[in-house]
Amino acid sequence: MEKLNQVKVLLVEDDEDDYLLTVDYLEQIPNYQFDVTWLCDYQSVLDLLAKKHFDLCFLDYQLGTHTGLSILKVAKSLKLSTTFMMLTGQSDENLDAQALAFGADDFLLKSEINSPRFVRAILYALSRRDLESERLERFKAEAESRAKDRFMAHLSHELRTPLTSIIGYTQLLRENQQHSTIKPELDIIHNNSEHLLNLLNDVLDLSKINASSLSLEKENTALGPLIADLQSVFSMEAAKKGIALNIITKGDLPKTINTDAKRLKQILINLVYNAIKFTPKGKVDVVFELLKQNTQYHLKVSVIDTGIGIANDKLTQIFKPFEQIQDTITRTKEGAGLGLAISAALVKLFGGEINVQSQLGEGSTFSFSIHLGEHIDTCQPLDLALNQKTQTPTLAPTLSGNVLIVEDLPEIQTLLNNIISSTGACVTCANNGREAVDLLSSQQQQFDIVFMDLHMPEMGGKEAIIALRERNIHSPIIALTAAAQKDNIDTLLALGFDDIITKPINTELLYQSLQKHLENTPSKTSNAATSNFANRSEKCILVVEDDKNARDLMCLLLQSLDCEVLGVGSYGECVELLKHDSQFDTICLDLNLSDGSGLSLASIIREHNCDANLVIVSGSEPPAEQLAEHQIEHVILKPVSLNDLKNVI
Repeated sequence: MEKLNQVKVLLVEDDEDDYLLTVDYLEQIPNYQFDVTWLCDYQSVLDLLAKKHFDLCFLDYQLGTHTGLSILKVAKSLKLSTTFMMLTGQSDENLDAQALAFGADDFLLKSEINSPRFVRAILYALSRRDLESERLERFKAEAESRAKDRFMAHLSHELRTPLTSIIGYTQLLRENQQHSTIKPELDIIHNNSEHLLNLLNDVLDLSKINASSLSLEKENTALGPLIADLQSVFSMEAAKKGIALNIITKGDLPKTINTDAKRLKQILINLVYNAIKFTPKGKVDVVFELLKQNTQYHLKVSVIDTGIGIANDKLTQIFKPFEQIQDTITRTKEGAGLGLAISAALVKLFGGEINVQSQLGEGSTFSFSIHLGEHIDTCQPLDLALNQKTQTPTLAPTLSGNVLIVEDLPEIQTLLNNIISSTGACVTCANNGREAVDLLSSQQQQFDIVFMDLHMPEMGGKEAIIALRERNIHSPIIALTAAAQKDNIDTLLALGFDDIITKPINTELLYQSLQKHLENTPSKTSNAATSNFANRSEKCILVVEDDKNARDLMCLLLQSLDCEVLGVGSYGECVELLKHDSQFDTICLDLNLSDGSGLSLASIIREHNCDANLVIVSGSEPPAEQLAEHQIEHVILKPVSLNDLKNVI
């Protein structure tokens, strides 16, 4: 039996015969069931309209001391979605015009209630209501989607910014041999930070997939290194669990394929990660083979494990977001349950689908294929051993040049300063786009490369790059952003940025940008380095700094370099000390002491016939002519790093 459309009707009528007649004809309209409420009192009508929703309201014009128009006027002020139709006993063009002006959707004569026009008017009114409801729902959905996109963009930025500091500083600490005793703890911090970053990326990917805004970016990709990367990424994880990880190629494979390597690798990593996670013993095989169907080539991948398996009734559930394989047995494994959902959606973008076969207690096989087209590269056996990458730490290159960091967050500014200073480059910092524009426009100092954040007070990175390019300043400027979507990257390149580095900062990419724009300087041999280090035990250093925390930190850093260090907290203390002892190899002078200037103190030091190497420590670069006047060759910009001190002593 066909389901009837339910329509709630309010009939405002003071004549019972007209009420019965109207209800009778409403019941004759096919496919609709009308639930009619009958009222004739002015105030009762308004009270009910305010409390209860009605799809349709018939208003009699004459209602004792009131009219249907007065009800209509008040009802429309309530912003109701009800469709209003005026009913009157006589034709009146002025009344018709008034009713429509007050917001009525139609105007009918009571004599037309038994005519086809009455039925058509109601059906048209209901159709208009349905169309308007659909339009409002669509508008609401679009507004919610836009709000969600804005929220996800904001969330990405807010989460990536602290992760930049956590991951960056942890990397610095891990690479410092002085912290070798706490390396396991630092590894835990680093690994969990990377886990948070991957989870954030998964959530953003899922959001883009749901919004149908994720697309593939295909390019020619070497297949061998892509496959070999799996061994590099997961061999240690598999070894920890005592299971074998086998990468198998069936037959010949093309040397290169046209695909989105990033997304293909994402699918592979998700599937292999799950396979290892849910395999307590045995092995995981990852099998690659080339298939041909008619004239089309496909790359098929199968991930086969000997793990815990999946129950048949759960096989479709595991591809839903936030559903996890371990729900079939236990909740002892970590994860948000996004990997398989994202992988399935990505495989669909490639034009295929993931298939799964599994048996509880015996293992699972996940397989998928991607379309390669009619033409492929020459096929040959792939020697994965030749493509195997060795995991080596990222070492800072030895470079020289001037670098400007434009970043408003002190912790990110300090992190970038530390990383870049470790290469030997001279670093200057600006707190916002306005400062950067002023610095670069003044031409007082030339910068070989600029790293610029996008979201800053006073002037953001986008506004700054436009202002700089309009002034014909062509310095290489690299954007630092938490938003890595292709459309955002294209926009930034179009604005004039030379490249983009996403947050959290990838140290290797940062070094690559520096090497591209700065000069390489010969690095010291290991023997020379050892010799210099041994000589540092003879160095005697004086630190003049009025901030106790900064002074103590500099003394600790210098002591770690086997220097004999003495620290004083003021201009006056330094002058008094020099009366008794001026035999220092290096003197580090704060530029702005509480009781005097570091530059004027430099003159006093020279008057005591002290030929120490003078180093100004400052938050900004002092004028070159003042440095020359006081015979100062070295400047360290705060915050001071260990590498800064190595370079000046």
